[in-house]
Amino acid sequence: PLKIASLRFPSLPAIQGTVSASIFLIALVTNSSATMINLMISAECENVAKIGVEPGHTFFLRLRCTQCQEETANAVGVSREMNVEGIRGASVNLQIKCKGCGRSHDISFDADTPDGEWESSGPEAQRLASFECRGMDPFECEVRDGFVVIAPDGSKFEDVDLSDEWMDVDNKGNPVSISNVRTEFMSAKSGGKKKKK
Repeated sequence: PLKIASLRFPSLPAIQGTVSASIFLIALVTNSSATMINLMISAECENVAKIGVEPGHTFFLRLRCTQCQEETANAVGVSREMNVEGIRGASVNLQIKCKGCGRSHDISFDADTPDGEWESSGPEAQRLASFECRGMDPFECEVRDGFVVIAPDGSKFEDVDLSDEWMDVDNKGNPVSISNVRTEFMSAKSGGKKKKK
């Protein structure tokens, strides 16, 4: 949509007579404005201090077009290491063309916000990643491998697959387990819940 704001100044004196000056400020706002969305994670844990991901982790998202509501049939992988030209010419992490309306949309990780992690001392659901979405919103995240788990004694487990119940032991021989992993998307601005898995 086109938004026009006008600023009108009072008549200004001149050497001969007076003149009226009007300044019109025009701002164009395109339909590709970004929506900030947080990916939240929660799980049932035993002897777990933190759950996170390594830099460059690939998230597998199912997406929905905000124009025609068409949904991707399969999850689409996106990571910070992916870089393509977006609909505005800037570098983005994913560009995708909607099969329903034919429009091109893009998604990027929030450059100002690093990936988060779940901590045992925090609330049930905690932010894992933040996405800047233009035209396509994620509504489901497929939980696969690539997670990093830290036990209270500092034991670190890498490339953990959380698509099913996971169990191991820490350096002291204590059992470590994660099950019933859930993801949901929430608006980064309003905190409103988007979609739960």
